[in-house]
Amino acid sequence: MTQSYLLGVDIGTSSVKTVLVDRDGRRLAQHTRAHTILEPQPGFVEQDADEAWWAGAREGIRACLEQSGVHPGAIAGICASGMVPNLCPLDRDGRPVRPAILYRDNRAIREADWLRQELGWESTLQDVTPKLLWLKSHEPEQYARIEVVLNAHSYIAYRLTGVYSADHDIAAIFGNVYDAEHHVWQPERMREAGLDPKVLPPLYWPMDTVGHVTAEAAAETGLAAGTPVLAGTGDSYTILVGTGTVEAGEGLIYLGTAGTFLGLERDLDQQIGTSPFITGGARFLGNVLTGGEITRWFRDTVLMRSISYEELERAAAAVPPGADGLYALPHLLGERTPVLDPLAKGVLFGLTNTHTAGHMYRALLEGVAYALRDSYEHSALPLSRVAIGGGGSNCLLWRQIIADVLGQELIHLPQGDNAIGTSYLAGMGLGMFDSFRTVRDVWLREKEITQPDPAETERYSERFAFYQELTGMVRPAFQRLADQSHPEEERP
Repeated sequence: MTQSYLLGVDIGTSSVKTVLVDRDGRRLAQHTRAHTILEPQPGFVEQDADEAWWAGAREGIRACLEQSGVHPGAIAGICASGMVPNLCPLDRDGRPVRPAILYRDNRAIREADWLRQELGWESTLQDVTPKLLWLKSHEPEQYARIEVVLNAHSYIAYRLTGVYSADHDIAAIFGNVYDAEHHVWQPERMREAGLDPKVLPPLYWPMDTVGHVTAEAAAETGLAAGTPVLAGTGDSYTILVGTGTVEAGEGLIYLGTAGTFLGLERDLDQQIGTSPFITGGARFLGNVLTGGEITRWFRDTVLMRSISYEELERAAAAVPPGADGLYALPHLLGERTPVLDPLAKGVLFGLTNTHTAGHMYRALLEGVAYALRDSYEHSALPLSRVAIGGGGSNCLLWRQIIADVLGQELIHLPQGDNAIGTSYLAGMGLGMFDSFRTVRDVWLREKEITQPDPAETERYSERFAFYQELTGMVRPAFQRLADQSHPEEERP
């Protein structure tokens, strides 16, 4: 039987999306399953690896096979990608010890500070190592049971194959315990931090085959036993592929749960078999932790779902640019770029009794756009082409606001997404393709262009200057607020 079909699984913060495509990029089936984000207290963000990630992947794979009618034996391979880095701890039987701690969780502030001050590490709150230290201090019984730490995509690979893995890309952002020059873990640094290095899984490159679908996984998913499973990687790599952002000088704004700005300094074709974030060929230009999620928060939590997104967009579009003097700092879960400030909070400034829900919504959209520009201006990477993707990019108003704030043409690819990029990555790993340009030129031909309005760009530049001034003014207040809210705790 000819094996010419590919499956891609994207583990997002709010859902699992699975697609089944043929080698020409035709999407024969897709399935999305929403899952729950657990927030047991402010700053804590978790998910159940089985109930969220594996249940979503298992359901999606089976649904795609049923929708498409493709024989399981015709699937050439499957690959998963996902949000990173997370701390998904498994015990010696391969079962989750506790809910996974997500990349955007801010609980380990003091542990990250201790690693910086005592060991000289460049630790951030997205790193896994400070979160492991937090577990060791606050949940010692659970910590003692940890046999290995996985991420969302590697957990799916494990459930399909029974093989533990970590791709080199996630290893590089695990938290100062990876040698990027020699591509190996540094167990001695784990010991230096008081952590057990046994939890570090074997390393693979994203397009390596880590194993094959087991009989047990075949029974659960409908796949054929023996189907190749690739290592996969974090969603930043796969969204570059999935939006056709493949050549040097090209950039991408991704409005998923977070808002991420990426740029390429080298062609992806020059980095086949490695990872562009390891080689330095790709760069993070900006990150807004509640980029796309800020719209869900406003609609679901503030407005209690009393209005649709379409109605909100129309209301915001009726408000003039600048939202009649209303500004938003969109840092509901802290700030990552251009300044690392886990204490940062969301702010609505200039609010009056004449402002409506439409004003607030527009101010939030503009606030994310300002935050992206603020980060990009610190990057010093000129871009000739900028794509925009993710669920937030379906909002035409938001695309226009970002284009105007940046003064940059934006290319939206309706068929482009992480799952498509993950599928293509599988095909590259299996030798079905020899260039990343094919995904742009063949798989993603349809595109929509948003042009900036020069007059609005000029006016937004004035408002952006005030946004930066406002950010500087309120930053000391974040520290004072934290001092009031959190009594001092012992460091690890």
